[in-house]
Amino acid sequence: LTMDAYWKYQGEKDRKLYAVIDAFAQNNGHLNITDARYLSAIKLFWQGVSPLENYVVQGFARAGRHFRGEASRVACQMQAVDELRHYQTQAHSISNYNKYYNGFHSQMYWFDRVWYLSVPKSFAEDALTAGPFEFLVAISFSFEYVLTNLLFVPFMSGAAYNGDMSTVTFGFSAQSDESRHMTLGIEAIKFLLEQDPANVPIVQGWIDKWFWRGARLLSLVGMMMDYMQPNRVMN
Repeated sequence: LTMDAYWKYQGEKDRKLYAVIDAFAQNNGHLNITDARYLSAIKLFWQGVSPLENYVVQGFARAGRHFRGEASRVACQMQAVDELRHYQTQAHSISNYNKYYNGFHSQMYWFDRVWYLSVPKSFAEDALTAGPFEFLVAISFSFEYVLTNLLFVPFMSGAAYNGDMSTVTFGFSAQSDESRHMTLGIEAIKFLLEQDPANVPIVQGWIDKWFWRGARLLSLVGMMMDYMQPNRVMN
């Protein structure tokens, strides 16, 4: 994937995404959701998931700066830009609800103080302060494989069932980036394992650690899908 192709591809996705967001806002789409209770799920997404995107931006920007190989540096740069775009599109999609409903403000204030948000906060901060290779395992494997596949497909389908087409659109727009992100994680793990047999127990330890950290993080997604959607995809 060249940089020219990357910008063209992302620009086309953004044009489609913002056309839907604008149409949703102009047609008072917030009045078409199934029930006001559904907004609790969006508040939890905005407070618990969206801040993780900012942490990942910092981590990949730092990793890309310090890696020496051109391929790994470009891959990290692209993923950092992707995650920044994800955060921005989530903010723009959810901002329409902020006009009419309380509870979407002061995102980082809540992220630092609400007890149940300590789960994503500790996940992100521990990954960010790990070494660059453990960071790749934590984010590209645990976060991308374990979390985003369940977040950006089933939860977004649930949003569609509840009339929230703005959230559906930014979710599916982000999911199309995740296959590239997952590829980076698998290639990084493969590279580490091929370099030295002594790396195998180290990488296995990281996978065991971050898989279960990711499983704990999924408790937020499970809460959103099982208890906060009036119309559930799978009853």
